[in-house]
Amino acid sequence: MKIALVVDNSGSLTKEEMKKIGITKLIPISFIVNGEEYYEGENMSYEDFFKFLEDKKTDVSTSQPSIEMVKAEWRELLKEYDQIVYIILSSGLSEACNTAINASHDTEFEGRVFVPNNQRVAYMNKMAFYEARYLIDNGKSGKEIKEYLEKTKHECGVYIAVNTLKYLKKGGRVTPAAAAIGTLLNIKPILQIHGGKLDAYAKVMSMKQARAKMIAATRKEIEEKFPEEAKKGMVYIGMAHSMPDLNSPELKEYIAEVKEAFNDMPFLSCDPLPLFIDCHTGPGALGIGYCVDRLGIMKNFLK
Repeated sequence: MKIALVVDNSGSLTKEEMKKIGITKLIPISFIVNGEEYYEGENMSYEDFFKFLEDKKTDVSTSQPSIEMVKAEWRELLKEYDQIVYIILSSGLSEACNTAINASHDTEFEGRVFVPNNQRVAYMNKMAFYEARYLIDNGKSGKEIKEYLEKTKHECGVYIAVNTLKYLKKGGRVTPAAAAIGTLLNIKPILQIHGGKLDAYAKVMSMKQARAKMIAATRKEIEEKFPEEAKKGMVYIGMAHSMPDLNSPELKEYIAEVKEAFNDMPFLSCDPLPLFIDCHTGPGALGIGYCVDRLGIMKNFLK
């Protein structure tokens, strides 16, 4: 059976990773800057995006892919492929996933297009892409891949600290009053994603405190939930950020802290967050989390 692996840009894949995984098609999530639609890497670079954000008058927002456009892509791929596995941003963070799931049950796509609701984002989704490729290459059907990714969707977690409340306020995640008080007190909220939902975890007074708290929370969660998997080297640590300067001393320092704190566990990657997520976090966000490599495949993929 010939299966196409289709994804969005929620996994922060580089061109090299796309080639290594064997992504058939990437359908990107766009974002809106001052009323104009942009796509990361196509008509907006990472550096230019943060230059836009420096202007206080800049207004940014996100827009999910048109389902009619997605269906058109499916139809074209199904001329060549028997099935499609379409892995996208968590349903807890966007309606795009549920919209795609509903569309996959249309008569023309039923039994041919499979959309896992695996509730992941960033490096967690990246591992799901690798797992899907492995399962495709080992003869699994679209239905079996969907079932596997949904069965293991809770075997991961992420914590992320934002440097400013401005963009969470714009997205309605915090009230204007709470944002004003938080900004006045220089509060840095730490958010968590488990099972796809974005929830508050803690509040601290500096990003340095946030970094230490996120490392401790990640270690505690792994020890409580996946101690045996960790002993077997199956738990991978991942990082994400929205630092405008990819060579900033703060980012390098945090990477070093994480690698030292988890020197007994394999490291997946440290990726810039997709720009459509940066629209909500703003610049300076730092994240850490983990994924369980239940299939035992990542060591070979990361060679």
